[in-house]
Amino acid sequence: EKWEISVGGLVERELTLEVDQLSDLGARPIVSDFHCVWGWSRPSACWHGVPTGLVLDAAGLLPEATHIRFEAFDSPYAACVPIDQARDGWFALELDGAPLSDIHGGPVRWLQPEYLWGYKGVKWVGRVSVLDHLQAGPWETTVGDVEGLVPRGLIDRFATIEESE
Repeated sequence: EKWEISVGGLVERELTLEVDQLSDLGARPIVSDFHCVWGWSRPSACWHGVPTGLVLDAAGLLPEATHIRFEAFDSPYAACVPIDQARDGWFALELDGAPLSDIHGGPVRWLQPEYLWGYKGVKWVGRVSVLDHLQAGPWETTVGDVEGLVPRGLIDRFATIEESE
């Protein structure tokens, strides 16, 4: 199937990007810790993808834009973050040197920055909406934590483990 991601809302140019077009914006490797609110973490996961900021820059954000909402292609799953946090995220295309599998959200998942819980990420991302307000997704509302910040102590603990290796 042809996969597309649409970018719209408070932008100068609405975009529709196929996976190859997304990759052409500047795919590169990233190593990032992944923290699940259910109590597990995966340190130093090796991803390959496109920084969200490159996509946002290609669309051109309007001055009133404050938040970015990432929505799954074929489900109601969505997450919303402030623009600065969105810019720290990635459109992941690969994990551990292989194309992103369906179970990991392939062909494209929005990978949240490592300082946000995993529920802020969106598997099978198909739509990006640029908004002037927070529009929480279903899991953010269910958990009751729309900010989704990983406690600083957990981030520091993983940084200390990686430094000692």
